[in-house]
Amino acid sequence: MEEVKTLLKENDLVISPDNYDDSRVIVLKNSSEFLKWFNENKNNLSGKKIGFYSKAFSKNFEKIKVMYDFLNYYLKVKGSYEKRMNEYNDFLVLDSDNRFICEALDLFRTSNSGGKFLRGALIALGYQSFKDDDKYIPLGMAFEIFQTSILIHDDIIDMADVRRGIPTIPVRYQSIYSEPKKNKDSFKFKQKQMASSMALCLGDLGFYLANKIIVQNYKGEELVKILDYYTNVVIKTCHGEMIDVILPFFTEFYGDSDNLEDHVMEIYKLKTAWYSVVGPFCLGAILSGLDEDKVAVLEDALMNLGIAFQIKDDLLGIYGDEKAIGKSVSSDISEFKQTILYAYAVNTEYKDELLSLYGKGNLSESEIERVRDIFDKSLAKRFAEDKMEELFKASFERILNINFIDTSKKKILLGFAEYLRVRSK
Repeated sequence: MEEVKTLLKENDLVISPDNYDDSRVIVLKNSSEFLKWFNENKNNLSGKKIGFYSKAFSKNFEKIKVMYDFLNYYLKVKGSYEKRMNEYNDFLVLDSDNRFICEALDLFRTSNSGGKFLRGALIALGYQSFKDDDKYIPLGMAFEIFQTSILIHDDIIDMADVRRGIPTIPVRYQSIYSEPKKNKDSFKFKQKQMASSMALCLGDLGFYLANKIIVQNYKGEELVKILDYYTNVVIKTCHGEMIDVILPFFTEFYGDSDNLEDHVMEIYKLKTAWYSVVGPFCLGAILSGLDEDKVAVLEDALMNLGIAFQIKDDLLGIYGDEKAIGKSVSSDISEFKQTILYAYAVNTEYKDELLSLYGKGNLSESEIERVRDIFDKSLAKRFAEDKMEELFKASFERILNINFIDTSKKKILLGFAEYLRVRSK
C-alpha cells in the first residue's frame, strides 16, 4: 500500500476491501466514481470493511467517506424495510375473497415492491438522530405506501407506461383484459377508462392504508403530532402536483407565464422538497420527540437539498440512462414538462426550435438528441447544473451548522446529500 500511496496525485483516493492484495486496490477521483464502484460491488462487500487512503486531505475525500457511511446505513435500513414490507404486501393480498379485489390488491402489491426506500431511510435517520431504536419502521412503511399511491396517480396523470422498470397499473389492467368476449365495438375506449379508473381507486386505497398503519402504531399526543405533520406534507405534495399539472397546459394554450421559473421552483419545493426530503426526515425527528423550534431549523436546512434533488431529477430525465432511471428519457419532453431547463431555454434565441419539438409525442432518438442539443447550446443545462451545485453547497453548509444532531448521524445526513448530488438514477 505504501508504494501505491507514493503514486497518488493530490486528490486521488485509494479504497480497498480488507484482506486486499495490490491487484485489488482501486484508485478513484471523486464521489461519482466511488458511487459507481460501490453499486457494482455492494453485493460482495457484506461483512467487509473498506479502507480509505489519500495522499492529502481533500473535500472529495471527506465527501466520499460520509457517502460511504450513508450507503452502509441506507442498505441496512432498506433491508429491514423490505422484510417488513414484503410481509405486509403478502398479508394485503389475503385481505379479501372477492376475485376483483384480490386482483387489484395483487397489482398494488407489485407496485409497492422494489422501491428504493430512500424516504423511509430518511425517516429512520431523522428518528435515530435523537433516539436509538426502531420505532420509526411503521411510520416509514406508511410513507412508502403513500409514495406508491401518489406515483400510481402520477402515472395516470402522465399516461405513463413504465414505473420502477415495470408496466404501470393501467397498462397491466389493459394486459389482463386485452381481449373482449362480447361487445367488441366499444371495448377499446372502455378498457382504457376502466384501467385508469381502477388505478385511481388503488391510489386512493393506498392513502388510507398508510393512514391506518400510522393510527394502529402510534397513540395519544404522539399520534396527533405525527398525523398532523404527515397530513401537511401530503397537502403540500398535492399542491405541488396541481401546479405541475396545470402549468404545462396554461403555458401551451394561454401563453408563457411571466414568472415561469418561480412557478417551477414552487413545484420543486412543494412536490419534491417537502415530499422527498424535508417531510420524511422531520417526521422521524418529530416521532423522536424533537420540539417544534428545532424541527423548523431542520426544515430550513433541508429545503435547498430537496430542490437540488429535483433539479438533478430533471437533468437525469433528459440526459440519464433509461434502464437506470426506470422511465423514458422522452417523457418530460412529450408531456411538455415545465422544468428549470425548459424555463431557461424558452427565454433564449432557441425558443422556436425548442417549441417545434417540446410537447411532441413519439419522438425519435434524433429528435430527443436535438432537444438535448438545444439545452446545451442555450446554456440551459449549464444554468441548471450551476443552480443545483449552488443549492447542494448551501445545504451542506446548513447541515454542518446544525448543532443538536449527533456528529455520526450528521455525517450520514451529509453523505445522503452527496449521494443525491452524484447519483445516476
